[in-house]
Amino acid sequence: MKRRGAVLLMTLLLIAIMSGGIALLLSQSDQLLRLSERSRSDAEISKISSDLKRLLPGMLSKIGSAHDLEYAMILPLSSRSTDGRFTLEASLHSPLGRFNINKVCDVSGKPIEPYSTLLSAIFTHYPIAAPDTFINILYDTIDTDLTERQAGSEVAAVFPDFHNGSIENFTQFRQIIARYLALTKDTQILAIPWERLIGFEGDKIDFNYASPELVALIAPEIDSETLHRITDLRTVPFESKEQVIAAAAQLSSLYDSWFFVYSAGNSYPLIGKVAMEMDGAGSEFEFHIDTLNRTFNRLEIIQ
Repeated sequence: MKRRGAVLLMTLLLIAIMSGGIALLLSQSDQLLRLSERSRSDAEISKISSDLKRLLPGMLSKIGSAHDLEYAMILPLSSRSTDGRFTLEASLHSPLGRFNINKVCDVSGKPIEPYSTLLSAIFTHYPIAAPDTFINILYDTIDTDLTERQAGSEVAAVFPDFHNGSIENFTQFRQIIARYLALTKDTQILAIPWERLIGFEGDKIDFNYASPELVALIAPEIDSETLHRITDLRTVPFESKEQVIAAAAQLSSLYDSWFFVYSAGNSYPLIGKVAMEMDGAGSEFEFHIDTLNRTFNRLEIIQ
């Protein structure tokens, strides 16, 4: 009986070891499959980005006015393989239709006017519990030192891979929001339409792509009917400062400080967004390209 029990025990152990080995093999197999799928996806992204590098400069060379620029952005680029296994949707977007949040202070953390005042106006229009805490976190991100303005205001102290100096995108900006939430538990910060208000590059705002919420913060004296007519209800882009002011005289004293519209021969950055699907598996990536030098850079794989 003892021998039979020992044999049974050894058999059970062997089964357990084999099962563990099978599980390990299956786990490694799944990992290899994921790596293979990702490798194929990355190869497709590399191929598509190479094609875009080759094709987009020709299209951008035809942009000679604000109307041409808008046409390039509303015209989607799409492709589908004959067997339907591969689809692609690409589009161009302006990153200059929003207020550059990096302008609120310099690298030493000193506030810059009128941008810092606009930030305060955001919190007047969209109240939160602790605006000073959010501003401290924001300024501590843009300045390059690691000195805290208040306890916990340095995001880099919590996220080791976080780099001070500037905010590059909404992924980084959401870390600032997450830090504010951790310190205050104030979810009102999530009610602010940040994506319609702020961007991360440029000195001025392209009026043709400014949201009504942003224009209202900069020029609160504009009545709502005029505001919507010149922003989200406009049918053609403004081609000059004079056209903008003719449509909204209240902007005459503000235009030069805040706005511009595209004109031929000027450098203008664009963000390209590409979504593709291969055999049911989707991938997305973004890139930046300039209308003047047509350089293709900052390729970022979203998923």
